[in-house]
Amino acid sequence: MNQDILILNVDDNDGARYVKTRILLNAGFRVEEAANGTDALLMVTRVEPALVLLDVKLPDINGIEVCRRIKGDPATCDVLVLQTSAALTGRDDKIRGLEGGADNYLAAPIEADELVANVRALLRLQQTAPT
Repeated sequence: MNQDILILNVDDNDGARYVKTRILLNAGFRVEEAANGTDALLMVTRVEPALVLLDVKLPDINGIEVCRRIKGDPATCDVLVLQTSAALTGRDDKIRGLEGGADNYLAAPIEADELVANVRALLRLQQTAPT
């Protein structure tokens, strides 16, 4: 079921990106990776993912700005964005991410089942949304 769904995993931390990719692959999703915001923005238009798993703290463009650009572009505005952060985990950080256009915001550490459940829930909501 999930094999047709492509997720773009964006995180500058190699270890964290690897773990999240493994979790998503084990859940049956296809996964592409990017290590910074610039690459993420290029890949969103090139590979057309259903969802971007987007870390907030990136070395070039922060994830909140990357999200704003994805949601602000008519070509990519329907792509789901699930923001994650190991550092910016407070209430205000979550609100900033959601107000910036994220479809959800998870603070690390994120358990594997929690990540997969959130991805599936967002995809279900997208499928039921009127077009």
